[in-house]
Amino acid sequence: MWAVLFGMVCIVSLIGSRVAYVEKLREDEARLAIDLQKTVRRNRELKREMETERTVIREKKAGAAIEESVSALRGLDFQSPVEYKRIPREDLRNYIASKLDVQYSSEEFQNYELALKRMGLIPKTMNLRESVTALLSEQVAAFYDQDEHHLYTFPEFDLSNNMQRMILAHELVHALQDQHFGLQKLPLRAKNNDDASLAAAALVEGDATYQMGVYLRENYQAAQWLSDARTLLTQPMERVQAAPPYLRDSLLFPYQEGQLFVSELHARGGNAAIDAAFSDPPESSEQILHPEKYMQTPRDRPQTVTFTFKPEPEWKKIHQNVVGELGIRALLEESLSPEKAQRASAGWGGDAYVLYSAGNDRWVLVWQTVWDTERDAREFFDAMEELYHARYHIVDGNAKNPSADSVFFSVADQKQNISLYGKTVILLDVPDARVMEKMLQRVAHP
Repeated sequence: MWAVLFGMVCIVSLIGSRVAYVEKLREDEARLAIDLQKTVRRNRELKREMETERTVIREKKAGAAIEESVSALRGLDFQSPVEYKRIPREDLRNYIASKLDVQYSSEEFQNYELALKRMGLIPKTMNLRESVTALLSEQVAAFYDQDEHHLYTFPEFDLSNNMQRMILAHELVHALQDQHFGLQKLPLRAKNNDDASLAAAALVEGDATYQMGVYLRENYQAAQWLSDARTLLTQPMERVQAAPPYLRDSLLFPYQEGQLFVSELHARGGNAAIDAAFSDPPESSEQILHPEKYMQTPRDRPQTVTFTFKPEPEWKKIHQNVVGELGIRALLEESLSPEKAQRASAGWGGDAYVLYSAGNDRWVLVWQTVWDTERDAREFFDAMEELYHARYHIVDGNAKNPSADSVFFSVADQKQNISLYGKTVILLDVPDARVMEKMLQRVAHP
């Protein structure tokens, strides 16, 4: 019986051994499969790391070559190595918002937005902060931070085609500008003079745009045209195209008109003339639009506007700014043809507007423009009258201010009067007709 039992034990042992062996094989097989998966994953990671490392090395070499080319084209040496940083694109909106927070307090930005709406430069329903942030987030391919002195790109940015290399060349020009001239010395953040800020931006961006065009012509690789086309076609433009003329033109102006301005400088004196402009920058969009007004002697400088009215003692000034020729042109394009708006805004001599809080959610805005000639002033006045005819229902004309050419418009909470005095045109924007009567009495005619 023991022999039988032993035999059974042996059989059971053999069966058990086979089961244990099979289980072991299965465990080993599973472990091997897991190890194989880990190995495959690790090999892929190593491959990506090697590819990344090769890409980094390749892009460093390409970047160094672009730096050398840009330095030679611009005629300036890099005084220190350019510091590069990468930022996830999804973080860009927060980055832009943080820059706005540095420049404006929440109250300042709200007052700025309110002033633009009262002027009719942006729609009354627009959230300016959100619109600006979204607009810039859509357009940025790379950027140079003048505060940190870093050149930022995104993880997907590489130097595999002409477009990307051209973009890097553009930003490297900004690095050179900053190292040699100090971008923070320019009025790029003039909160009370949008026009001067645009003019300075046109010099900075116009220089970079002009130089990147020269770089592209000298370093273009025709075999990469298809990749270039894909980059161009995938660049979103919907927000730019849908933006109000004032925002759209303000965004594009430094690049388009700035390039033309810088090309005029370069044609007259090469890079030395561009360098000199950073020490004596243009002061108005007028000088950018008409380079001869910047280059002539004496220079056609913006006139300082002295307001010819006296506010009520209880009114509080909450915002003051300058529209400039570009802003006026954008305003008039709401209802006039681009050609007519351009003619009516030419001859600009200077302007300023101020927004007052009159209490109880009531505001008073005064915009005073001065023109080179009385004919220029008349042309602007007539264009504004045409614009306001299209925008508002006329309540009265001339009766409110018989001593000058004057038209009074009314809509909802806005009562606006436009008056012509020789070379000066004054717009008053008030909450009701009673305040308008008092304002007109307070205007001291030039």
